[in-house]
Amino acid sequence: MSNPVFVLLHGAWHSPKCWNRLIAQLEKSGHSAVAPALPSSGYNPPLPDWSKDVEIIRNTVTDLVQEHHVIVVTHSFSGMTGGTALEGLDKETCKSKGLKGGVVRLVYIIAFLVPERFQHSPQGTRDNMVPEMITDLDANSVTVRPEDAKAMFYQDIEDDAVAELAKDLRPQSLGAFWSTTTFAAWRYIPTTYVLCTGDKPSTVTAAQYLVDSGKASGPHKIDNLIKVDSGHSPFISNPEWTAQTLIDEAGREFQV
Repeated sequence: MSNPVFVLLHGAWHSPKCWNRLIAQLEKSGHSAVAPALPSSGYNPPLPDWSKDVEIIRNTVTDLVQEHHVIVVTHSFSGMTGGTALEGLDKETCKSKGLKGGVVRLVYIIAFLVPERFQHSPQGTRDNMVPEMITDLDANSVTVRPEDAKAMFYQDIEDDAVAELAKDLRPQSLGAFWSTTTFAAWRYIPTTYVLCTGDKPSTVTAAQYLVDSGKASGPHKIDNLIKVDSGHSPFISNPEWTAQTLIDEAGREFQV
């Protein structure tokens, strides 16, 4: 059995570029990774909802499972879109359709692990958004200022590096925060949650709550919780550790 392919889904305000360090480490270990660009981040004009994200995630994974086993890695915001995009793409369902592959594991890196019918913010509001999320209702966008980037995303990264990373941040479509999930893939696909304890304390508390609530909400396949002393973006601050963790989690399904 060949190694599974990692599909890496970036969070809000980011681009696939944020995965570059991790991809280099995975490839060094003989693994393949795909990092699609999710249009709700940086699209101009901003999008009314997250449907384009869901479409790209679903199309990317659907193409891969024709021949490959897949591990989907979500970060932060993309836990919502990744979780809702994978209906019918689990290994068992793919096998029943005669496909060679399927999604065999999800890895949520400090991501939104949420149930069906979850909405981050009510339509037309900025409810549940932290002060660092600068909203423009007229422009349908949410931005993060460069001076807030370290506290939001890069707590354990040197200031000079943070300044460079902040240059790649882009506006996020506000409508994406008003969208509603329709599926919870973690109920059907084995799931690992990576809890980054060096993130903002409020984010750590919220993430633990989401995991606990998910487990208590009914059927689920959340079978591993990994706590790491890292900020919000361990794939940037410690790509070696992140790559090895992903490879180890893949090894829970296969010998890789």
